[in-house]
Amino acid sequence: MGRKCLRQGDPMSPILFVLIMEYMTRSLQLASRSPSFRFHPMCKSLKLVNLCFADDIILFCKGSVGAVSALKMALGKFSEASGLSINAKKSQIYFGGVTAGEKREIFQVINLTEGTFPLHYLGVPLRPTKWKHVDCEFIIHKMRTKLFSWFSKHLSYAGRLLLIHTVLFGLRNYRMNVFILPQSIIKEVEKLCRQFLWGASGTYSKLHLASWQQVCLPKAFGGLGLRDSASWNRALLAKYIWAVTTKHDTLWVKWIQHVYLKGADFWNYVLKQDSSWYWRKLCHLRSKFSKGEVIATGLSGKFKPSKLYNSSINQHLVAYKNAIWSRSILPKHRFLLWMVVNSFLLTRDNLAKVNIQLLNSLCPVCEDQLESHQHLFFECYLSKSVLSYIFS
Repeated sequence: MGRKCLRQGDPMSPILFVLIMEYMTRSLQLASRSPSFRFHPMCKSLKLVNLCFADDIILFCKGSVGAVSALKMALGKFSEASGLSINAKKSQIYFGGVTAGEKREIFQVINLTEGTFPLHYLGVPLRPTKWKHVDCEFIIHKMRTKLFSWFSKHLSYAGRLLLIHTVLFGLRNYRMNVFILPQSIIKEVEKLCRQFLWGASGTYSKLHLASWQQVCLPKAFGGLGLRDSASWNRALLAKYIWAVTTKHDTLWVKWIQHVYLKGADFWNYVLKQDSSWYWRKLCHLRSKFSKGEVIATGLSGKFKPSKLYNSSINQHLVAYKNAIWSRSILPKHRFLLWMVVNSFLLTRDNLAKVNIQLLNSLCPVCEDQLESHQHLFFECYLSKSVLSYIFS
C-alpha cells in the first residue's frame, strides 16, 4: 500500500481539482488492465486501485515489481497531461507480507521511502493491527494539557461540567467515532474528568458523594447528562453495523459485502480466523445490541447514537427533571439543586457516614438537631420561616 501526495502548482478551483482527480482515477483503472498489474488481495473483488482524500491519494496493489511499474507508468502519463507530479518528500510506501528481496527490487522502480505504522491521517493513527495503548496516549496528553490551564481558574461545578462535556469529551468522541478505545485509556479519561469535576490538586482530591455512574446518566434518569465512555463508544460504532445491515450505498459497505459477508446476513455471519481485528470488533458488538434496536435507531434515515445509548439504560425516569433543568434557572443553581434533590451536599450527617470526625454534628443555626438535608431545608426554624414567607 503506498501513499502519494501530488504537488500542486498554481491554485485551482475545487471543480477543476475534482475533474483532475477523476481523470487520475480513470488512468489508474486503465493501468490495472495491464497484464503485469496485480490487485491487492483485499481489493481484487472490487477492482479497487486508489482512494482519494482531499489532496491525498492512497494507491493499492500487490507487492510486486510488475504492479508497481504499472502504477508508476500511469502516474507518469498523468503528470505529463496535468502538470502534477509525485511529491517524494511527502510520499511513502507501505509493505505487508513482502520479502526483503522484493522490497529492494520495488525501490529500484520507484524512489520512495518506506513508511512505518501507525500511519497518521486526520489525527487518527492507522495500523494493520488493533490499537495499542501507545496509540491513544496523545488523547490523555491533550486532556492533561487542557486541565493544567483550567485548574488555576475559579470555576463553578456547572462550568466544569460544561468544559468536560464540550471539550474533554470532544477529544474522546472524535476517536471513538472510528475505533474501540482500549479499556485502560477509557478508565484514565474518566478518572481525569471525575477529578476535574469535583476538584483535585496533585494528590489532593475533594470529597464527592455522587458516583460517576450516576453522573453519566441522562438528566431524565437523574444524572448530569454525561455519557459512560465504554457504552457510548459502542453506540457510536453501531452506526457501521446499521450501515452494513441496511446495505448503504458506500464503498466501505460494498467492500465488506464482497470480502467478508459474500451475501450472508450480518447477524448470522460466522467469524473466520483470518478476519481483521477491526471487523472482529464490529461483529462482537452484536452481543451488545439486537438487530431491532439498531434498525429502530436509524428509522428516520439517520443513525442517532444517543437514542441507542439511552435505550440500553435500565433506569427509571425522575419526576424532578423539568423542575431542575429549566432554562430559566442559572446553570450554577441547577447543579446545586441536583445535589440537593439527590442528597449529595456535604452536610454533617453525610460527613459522618464517610467516617469524618466532627466536633459537633448539630445544625449550626438552631443547634438543636442533626444537620441533614431534610432538616436544613424543611425542619430548621430558619428554613420554616423562609418557606412561610415565600408561600405567603
